[in-house]
Amino acid sequence: MSGAIEQVKQQPLRQVKSVQHLLWNDQAKNQLASVAAKHMNPERMMRIVANAIRTTPKLQACDPMSFLGALMQCASLGLEPNSALGHAYLIPFENKKKGIVEVQLVIGYKGLIDLARRSGQLAAIHGDVVYDDDELFSHEYGSNQHLRHRPGPRNGKMIGAYCYAKLNLGDGCTAEGHRFLTRDEIIRHRNQYSQGWKTAVRFGKTADSPWDEANPAFEAMAIKTAVRMMANRGELPMSIEFMAADAVDESRADYSAFAMDPTIGSAPIEGEIVEEPEERKPEAISHRQTNDQPFDTRGEARPVQETAPKPAAKPAKRERSGQPYANATAPAERDEGQALMFDHETQTAKTVVVKPDHSTNPFAMTVLRDVADMGWDEAVGFHGEELARLADSKPDLHRYILAEARAIDDTVPQ
Repeated sequence: MSGAIEQVKQQPLRQVKSVQHLLWNDQAKNQLASVAAKHMNPERMMRIVANAIRTTPKLQACDPMSFLGALMQCASLGLEPNSALGHAYLIPFENKKKGIVEVQLVIGYKGLIDLARRSGQLAAIHGDVVYDDDELFSHEYGSNQHLRHRPGPRNGKMIGAYCYAKLNLGDGCTAEGHRFLTRDEIIRHRNQYSQGWKTAVRFGKTADSPWDEANPAFEAMAIKTAVRMMANRGELPMSIEFMAADAVDESRADYSAFAMDPTIGSAPIEGEIVEEPEERKPEAISHRQTNDQPFDTRGEARPVQETAPKPAAKPAKRERSGQPYANATAPAERDEGQALMFDHETQTAKTVVVKPDHSTNPFAMTVLRDVADMGWDEAVGFHGEELARLADSKPDLHRYILAEARAIDDTVPQ
């Protein structure tokens, strides 16, 4: 048995046959270490893998590279998936085009709150749901802004969710704010912006989605919506990690490509949910709504790509490197790509050139975090080889990293 384990440990990453084997593979640990946040380590992440498999057995059937890529995305954000912390969840779903089971990453509201706290500007933050049998609930915006909530028996109907935050402004000054969304507003937001919900509707799997109103996890999704809306209004500090988590949350992404080369983004894919892990129900709270404001989603929620009519011709397959991260040479074409967008005025689909959002690139996040922690020279000591390759293979990403690094450390060369 020890000989078999030793063989799996030394296997090239592409030859790993199962999620279980990732627990032993040395290269998988190295890939995790290359993007992991400072407070995380590969050994701990591998223990998290074992826990995730226990809590959601169907993850064992997932493509190992897709699983590793999603785990690496969590590691780059510093979030533990499928744990009691409720930070993030790895969800198995079928990719019917490829005939395999892949992984979707869902960020929990507790994960977003944890990322917001890392800015150092938050004195307090709290999210909760409100019921119609709560003892007290009132809120008001404007010059007399306030939020008061006294939970009741919580046996009634959920009427909304809120997020409250208190910010440190320096010199002993603080500022408070909150955002309350009614149940109808949350549902409208779900229907318009959640790609996970739209996929569940398309495949008739709404009962398995945490967005389903009968699912206990719906309350957690409602709170997450309030947290996200507050951030989108500029009322929460936005760390690099928070923005990255907001971008990848619930997206159907090709994490297998990211597992092999963390310097690239992840291509969107479509699939069908196989099984959701059970999310612990947040502490319930009930309240009577005394103030209500109209909800304007324009400009408030994160933008998503419109669902377009399926083109007659299949788009060209995205190239990806067949080499491990240590020897990656990503093609320059990955600095931009094509997307199919739907024009509502002409009711037609058109292909547009889309440049990636480098601010959410896990490799860029890791480098910039290290520059902030240890300075440019030491960060180059860790990432110099990869940065040198990016200068040739992905110049746009390389220029972005240098520009952002100069804003942090003025010793970065021009």
